[in-house]
Amino acid sequence: MRQLHATNLVAENKVHVIVNGDTESIDEFVDHIKNNDIKIKTSSTPHNVSGLVDYDGPDIDWNRYETRFMTGQMTKGFRLANEKLDKIEKSLTNITDKS
Repeated sequence: MRQLHATNLVAENKVHVIVNGDTESIDEFVDHIKNNDIKIKTSSTPHNVSGLVDYDGPDIDWNRYETRFMTGQMTKGFRLANEKLDKIEKSLTNITDKS
């Protein structure tokens, strides 16, 4: 498999995945997803993998997608780090104030 594009459809409780690669690698990917729970946030609800459908949308600019994806992931990481640092700072301030 060469490239993958996943979209989390929260309202529908689905993840839509577009995969680019040869037939063998795509089949291996689908089998892996079917047989393994790869969700980051675990839940008691098992996941269900639907059948494969040929993509008939516009061409995907994979380089642009990967760049946007990495930027988005970095933004999430920085946001989470800032939230954690704010909590730590407040805790340290409370300790200092009580001393």
